[in-house]
Amino acid sequence: MQPEIIPYHHPATGAVSYLIVDPATFLCAIVDPVLDFDPVTEAIDTRFVDAIIADIRAKDLGPTWILETGLHAGHLSAAGHLKYETGASVCIGARVVESLKRLAPKFGETMVDVDGWDFDKLAQDGDTFPMGGLEITPIAMTGRLPGAVAYKMADMVFTGDLVLAPSEGAGRCDIPGGDAGKAWDDAQKILALPPETRVFPGVCATAPPESTVAEHKASNIQLNDTVDRLDFIALRTAADAFLPDPMFAAAALRVAIRSGRPPSEPESGPRFPAVDLGKL
Repeated sequence: MQPEIIPYHHPATGAVSYLIVDPATFLCAIVDPVLDFDPVTEAIDTRFVDAIIADIRAKDLGPTWILETGLHAGHLSAAGHLKYETGASVCIGARVVESLKRLAPKFGETMVDVDGWDFDKLAQDGDTFPMGGLEITPIAMTGRLPGAVAYKMADMVFTGDLVLAPSEGAGRCDIPGGDAGKAWDDAQKILALPPETRVFPGVCATAPPESTVAEHKASNIQLNDTVDRLDFIALRTAADAFLPDPMFAAAALRVAIRSGRPPSEPESGPRFPAVDLGKL
């Protein structure tokens, strides 16, 4: 039996979370859960992720993994809340330690374990681990940023913020540690999968979140078969030059390096001081 995939679109950020259910065992995994966040008041809310938790409980599922596709700058991770509520383990790409060692001091985060022990599993490229009767295979996507990873299982791949919908191309590569050339190389790992492989991106503006490798090779606006590596670097670099910093970057990255746990509110001053991504 094929896994059941339930997408949850977060309108404020465009992020897409996924609930993956193994119908044989009723075990499940959650990809990229999101916290609600008001950047003006700095208020954090769990309504969005609580809807996923409600579905898990209504279906009487057993959560095993929270699969983070990277340290997110575009939304606040709800991995900490989801782990607390369900007991699922948090997984991220093994090279996240490179980002932790750079970002934690920049944010003055002395309580972050820069060797990655705040996460339950640091996934190595190409390793496999189980989720019920399914096998999950991480695929390193480190061109976007260290620690970024796609997750392949059955005939599906969850690509995070790199390979988006065909009409939306590829994700930005100017987040600290990103590299457009390496991102191209990573995208080719996805495009080398069988053409019928179903692709589920972590960000989606308006397009349907599901596509196939064949559709990307034919019509992805930045990754189709007529675009080569140099073309992609030029396209992505030009586009990134005009993009503002992600609206929630300061808050999102601070939560991300803490494995989805927001920092405590200070006695005075902002909880999430503004940050220039270029200085990270």
